[in-house]
Amino acid sequence: MDVPKSFIQALQHEPIACETPSCSGQVECVEVSHHQDRVKTYHVQCLLCGWEDHVRGHEELGQPWETAELEAIIDEHLLHLQPVCPHDSVPIVFTSLPNPRRKGRYRIACYYCGCQAEVDWPPQHT
Repeated sequence: MDVPKSFIQALQHEPIACETPSCSGQVECVEVSHHQDRVKTYHVQCLLCGWEDHVRGHEELGQPWETAELEAIIDEHLLHLQPVCPHDSVPIVFTSLPNPRRKGRYRIACYYCGCQAEVDWPPQHT
């Protein structure tokens, strides 16, 4: 899957270059997706020349992570590495979830293809 570089830059809050030839203007990036969306959408606009675009994930339904893939994602996170989605190589986002029993629970998500999983923390390896 060919993921736009600007999507990964927007996801990681990195600077995005204007796509207009010979323009070196600053590009503003605003997330316009809704909280419940499985994929993220960003509006990018150059403040100098006015170029603008929407950068959006491409949701792939029916492709959940396999157990081995999920374990590899968790292991990379535990090693303080940046885990990436095995389907599209987009960085994975870990979000802490509220849990009334005071145990850790996380949502692990790829905001490009829409894959998500919820896991207890710390993970129990078999």
